[in-house]
Amino acid sequence: MNPSIAKVSPWWTPSVHLDRRPVLIGRNAIQSALRGYFLREDFLEVDTATLQVSPGNEAHLHAFATEALTTDGQTAAPLYLHTSPEFACKKLLSAGEKRITCFAHVYRNRERGPLHHPEFTMLEWYRVGESYESLMMDCVRILALAAETMKTTRLTYKGRDCDPFAGPDRISVA
Repeated sequence: MNPSIAKVSPWWTPSVHLDRRPVLIGRNAIQSALRGYFLREDFLEVDTATLQVSPGNEAHLHAFATEALTTDGQTAAPLYLHTSPEFACKKLLSAGEKRITCFAHVYRNRERGPLHHPEFTMLEWYRVGESYESLMMDCVRILALAAETMKTTRLTYKGRDCDPFAGPDRISVA
């Protein structure tokens, strides 16, 4: 192995990657379990386009820009990596889909830190004509399914923990 590569990207070495492999396996198991959940709930999984003609209108989200060249290689059209599959999913809802789900790689410029990477996987799902309580129950089931898949009974972050099988706390915003 080239020693300069190891210095740039030491996590790529087999001995370091060995510590990270269980996370990849767990992520795969959770994603598979979620796909099963949505399939049983009669959702259609969709795969939306990553390149969009508009970066979106959310002031706090910043898209990566690129351009598409025509076949002659002379003319360029601006395109953006999507920050969310929402717009494409809502087009499908407008076309008549009733229940859709999407695991999408999304891209957000100006987001980088210990918990943020410019590219990440986002899960979105939509139910047409159903109450917000249905979506809340999806969230409860998804959290419990993820914990069950990983064979854990507590979720912990920065010294705080919660029971992923407990019902949601409901508060009023009125």
